[in-house]
Amino acid sequence: MENQKETANKGRRKMIIIAFVVLCAALVVCVVLLLQKTKPKELDRGFVDESNKDTVMEDMGDKVAEGMFECKMTTSWVFEDGKSESPNAYVANVENNLHTIYFDVYEKATEELLYSSPMLPVGTELDNIKLEKELQKGEYDAVVMYTLVDEDNEEVSTVGFDITISVNN
Repeated sequence: MENQKETANKGRRKMIIIAFVVLCAALVVCVVLLLQKTKPKELDRGFVDESNKDTVMEDMGDKVAEGMFECKMTTSWVFEDGKSESPNAYVANVENNLHTIYFDVYEKATEELLYSSPMLPVGTELDNIKLEKELQKGEYDAVVMYTLVDEDNEEVSTVGFDITISVNN
């Protein structure tokens, strides 16, 4: 249990770092866009305009892209009962991503592991998920902890997203 808490705490710290990097990138984008609207378009002075904005955005994106990924998933998973597959639980590792991912689903209240996914290479998806732990009827707050791995299956980064799990019967 202590190891799970330590792992969860490490995941939370990494999630905060990733969120900070994303916020910094967003701030830079906002500043660039504001400068574009308020400053005259003089390319020889290094201003951003329509002709170079894609290059500037790409340059900024390259700096944070290594540990980032695009998340495509449902955030409300419904199960008919504790033993069934969910018809709407869905996670994809979209083609824009750079890394293979896997994910673990934890119940927030107990920090108990509910599901561990297989490796999902870029461009693959997983649906009709069946939990590894049988849950009783009710609604559960959970977190999906994603781990991005490189070609040697070494961890690149982790990030978590909140979901709701509903068991109908």
